[in-house]
Amino acid sequence: MAMLYFAYGSNMNHKQMAERCPGSCFVKRVYLEGYKFIYDGYSDTRKGAVANIIEENGNIVWGGLFEIKEDDLRSLDRYEGYPRFYDKKIVKVKDEASNVYDAWVYFRTGMKQNRPSEVYRMVVLEGAKDCNLPDEYRKDNP
Repeated sequence: MAMLYFAYGSNMNHKQMAERCPGSCFVKRVYLEGYKFIYDGYSDTRKGAVANIIEENGNIVWGGLFEIKEDDLRSLDRYEGYPRFYDKKIVKVKDEASNVYDAWVYFRTGMKQNRPSEVYRMVVLEGAKDCNLPDEYRKDNP
């Protein structure tokens, strides 16, 4: 069964998504209202802070909308450390024509904000480019 997934961090990177979720297909860029993108916590694997979203009125988080299969969601659960590291829920994301989509997203309780490793940051920036996120968003965030 196909479902939708909202990627806002390194999973926006199409190469990484193809490796992690071979059945996935990029749909379009979308945004999530009422949240803010941050780098926080620390990942041994990534050698620095990692992407997260926290609730914050008046903000939006841009990202990529992917169509995924059930196997892909299980794969993402493993990569995202669900439920130990990240939690997940279904949120409503919008495209620029104000169409609304229900999509899975991974998040966790906000931790101390910190700097990501340069390698991880580049994976996220490459993903933002892959998903055609707005230039000003790419400059201001990742």
